[in-house]
Amino acid sequence: MTEAGDERMGAQAQRAAAVPGRPGRPSLAGRGASASAGVAVVEEVPPAALERARRIADETRHVLLAAAVQTGPGCDAQVLNNALMDAFREHGHVDAFSLLFELNVRPFSLVAARIMRMTGCKADPNDVLQEAFLAIHRYPTRFRADKPNAFRNWSYSIIRNTVYRSLMQNPRECVAADALADVLADERAAAPSHASEERDDELRCQRIYGLLLMLYAHAYEHELKARDRWALDLVEVQGLGYREATELLGIRLENFKMVVCRARKKIFQAIVRTLGSRLP
Repeated sequence: MTEAGDERMGAQAQRAAAVPGRPGRPSLAGRGASASAGVAVVEEVPPAALERARRIADETRHVLLAAAVQTGPGCDAQVLNNALMDAFREHGHVDAFSLLFELNVRPFSLVAARIMRMTGCKADPNDVLQEAFLAIHRYPTRFRADKPNAFRNWSYSIIRNTVYRSLMQNPRECVAADALADVLADERAAAPSHASEERDDELRCQRIYGLLLMLYAHAYEHELKARDRWALDLVEVQGLGYREATELLGIRLENFKMVVCRARKKIFQAIVRTLGSRLP
């Protein structure tokens, strides 16, 4: 291993050691975290999610993520969130972001709903949620996993700023002036030329497309039966015609068309369930 690689692994190890909490200060993790008799109650990670995180740690050899999954069934959700986000920041690992997305859709929805109630925001909650996840996907380099609840604090500030931007864009809605202090600057608005704005728009479209592909792959893996996956693979990946694919699958042409149509519909419905009624 090179000297630069040693330094990188050492930095990851230092962050991993810092995650459990500062001396004398128990870390509170996730919504519903509370303390009883001085003991912090953590939000545990579902076994299936923990197993996926373990595979990601093996693939990326990410020290912070490896340390998180080694705690086993008692793994704290916020510790895992920190590690997954840091793995995505460093490696751009698609499944790391996918798992992060799945673990945080519900808590993000609750946070967004609470902020919208407090500010009187009338935007579509699904739009707020989509924009927040897209910002996380777009700016991973802005994340720093140096505190126990780093991802929660960072992501919740993104949700808050997303709501505030919505309020600023709609003149019929209002919010206290001091609440706008933390609004993130729109980098595209500050661009010096139209060409620069177009490049930013193109980059955003690419990231949205990447997010949709990620959701498609997840739905393909978890929503479809083996035969449906094979049918889609034959026509959409291998590029076979319906008649050729029908011969390989061993069913009638009409039935094959129905299988493909049903599989595509299941994937579309799964994406809509995740993102809401409006696709980005």
